Amino acid sequence: MRAVIVTSSTSYEPRAEKVGHFLEACGYQVLWLESDFNHREKRKEQRQLTGHQYVDTVPYRKNLSVRRLYSQYDFARKVFRILKDQTADLLYVLIPANSLTPVAARIKKRCHARLVVDIIDLWPESLPVKGLERFWPVQYWRKLRDDYLGAADLVLTECKFYQELLELDRRPEIRRTGVMYWPKEKEAGDGPAWEPDKGGQTGDGFRTDREALQDSSRLHIAYLGSINHIIDMELIVDILRFVDQKKKVRLHVIGDGESREVFLEKLEAQGIETEYYGILYEEEKKQKIFQQCSFGINVMKESVRVGLTMKSVDYFCYGLPLINNIQGDTWKLIRQYGIGVNCGREDPEGCAEKIVEVSETIQEKRGLIRKLYEELFTQEAMENVLRQEVLPLLAEKEADR
Repeated sequence: MRAVIVTSSTSYEPRAEKVGHFLEACGYQVLWLESDFNHREKRKEQRQLTGHQYVDTVPYRKNLSVRRLYSQYDFARKVFRILKDQTADLLYVLIPANSLTPVAARIKKRCHARLVVDIIDLWPESLPVKGLERFWPVQYWRKLRDDYLGAADLVLTECKFYQELLELDRRPEIRRTGVMYWPKEKEAGDGPAWEPDKGGQTGDGFRTDREALQDSSRLHIAYLGSINHIIDMELIVDILRFVDQKKKVRLHVIGDGESREVFLEKLEAQGIETEYYGILYEEEKKQKIFQQCSFGINVMKESVRVGLTMKSVDYFCYGLPLINNIQGDTWKLIRQYGIGVNCGREDPEGCAEKIVEVSETIQEKRGLIRKLYEELFTQEAMENVLRQEVLPLLAEKEADR
């Protein structure tokens, strides 16, 4: 049997690759249709991987731009041209781009394939400008996704929060849904993130930099990920400013983005001690930084519709408590298990007081955080969802022959 996996963004390729490799291990032939344009670095790439076909993609320079929307539309059109006369038993499409949803519905009809739509991000819901949802072009953009979800045999979402926002349980035409969290791409090789605690440093098996965590004069906090228009720089700086008034802060920043200089300047203007590392791909280096931190920051603008972020999964992997304002799945995990501090925009000072108050005792939760990570956010957890939700579709398809 043959499966085709489609994604228009290099940012989603790790998830597409994991799905495909799982299907290959189950004996299925897999074709990946992916972009030849690197979304993060904004440049074309020449790649040749077995089982992959790279679609000639219109380049763009800005994430929020008409040219990017056109690029996604053009990608979807080219995918249809490639697949319209091919055979496939399973079509697995990662959304965004929203324009891929109606194309997937058309291909399913032509190929008589089972269709899985895997929703990774919600656009235009996460646009940082309020009120845009009233404009017809934005409504059309959303309808490109929503009006064709009924064609899918299975709608997966990367968090429960998306299921709620899209009201999937209230749409009788959508037959089957599931939640598949995005696992961390890889963990540290040499010097694992998790090993038996030989020195009794935290009492839960998690290795930490004991000297840093016991530094009574300074609180080490990590920021990981893109530094762009969707993070709430003002709220982050406000929270850290109030924490800094009570206990000196050192912020460890791993990542980059178009707003990096502005972010670092705002931190410097408030006298917040910052160490900037740039982009780090080596897990060992990230591990060494996280080991000395008491919290990881996960704060985005209020308009962003997301229930879980990849940076949160990274933090969870290393047993790091969160400073969080993300609603949905992340907010509920923190509230249920006490593995961080949920912060509202209306009271950054109160949030700072809570962070300082729990900064010592919350380290006892690092083992629990890691346990939750292993249950929800590992490769094994992802494969369990694929085994329970996707393989039955292929079995149905085979039975229909």
